Amino acid sequence: MLNVIYALFFRELKTRFGANRHLGYLWVVGEPMTIILIITIIGTVIREFHHQVMPEGISIFMFLISGIMPFFMFRSIVIQLMNGIGANLALFAYKPVKPIHVFIARALLEFCIYFVIFIVVLFFAGWFFHLEVIPRDFLGVSFCIFLLFCSSFSLGICFAVVWHFVEPLRTLLVYFSVVVYWTSAIILPTWLTPRFLLDILYYNPLLHVIELLRYYFFENYPLADDYNNYYIIFWIIFLLFIGLVVYYYNRQALTAVRKE
Repeated sequence: MLNVIYALFFRELKTRFGANRHLGYLWVVGEPMTIILIITIIGTVIREFHHQVMPEGISIFMFLISGIMPFFMFRSIVIQLMNGIGANLALFAYKPVKPIHVFIARALLEFCIYFVIFIVVLFFAGWFFHLEVIPRDFLGVSFCIFLLFCSSFSLGICFAVVWHFVEPLRTLLVYFSVVVYWTSAIILPTWLTPRFLLDILYYNPLLHVIELLRYYFFENYPLADDYNNYYIIFWIIFLLFIGLVVYYYNRQALTAVRKE
């Protein structure tokens, strides 16, 4: 199994960056630089309101980076797992290769890509903009990123099976990332969110992990509610159980559909 995942990982790596490998690697760095440019423009526009929006010691730039980059990783893993079965149909003719191997390889690849992107973004933010980019609690931030990885993997498996069999739901799943993006405090700080709306968003497990990630990253970060890791861990276990059970009982059906 490890050999299969290893081979799939590097196959996906080559496919991900296309035929021009050097241009693909350059884009890995160019994409976050584009994001930084956009965020810098936004930060410049609202700079005069900085002290009214952000607590002391937290820049808007780093606030946005600490939410956008982890969310991009989460979204990319879910999308890649959803498309994993259809993109590897020819490989499933070989008995050792199973869809679960593709899921693992794709999830690990996206994690590695966005981990490198995050490090590069932090390096440029610290080097050129002289911002504080070292988390105050490195282990806490790492654990939150690990929870994001696990949640995206478990959710991706569920969506992959649904995406493969239930055509009418495909459109709804496409809009899922948009909904999650605007309900997880990626852009708008929780302390600026109306209380009645925050009480509803509290049930979003991704909001918990994003807020805790920022709490571990910044000094004096204000938590608007009692966010905790146990809530997101519960959802990870629940979704992973559902996803693996659905996958296990449909693995033969997946093979049958592929052969047709």
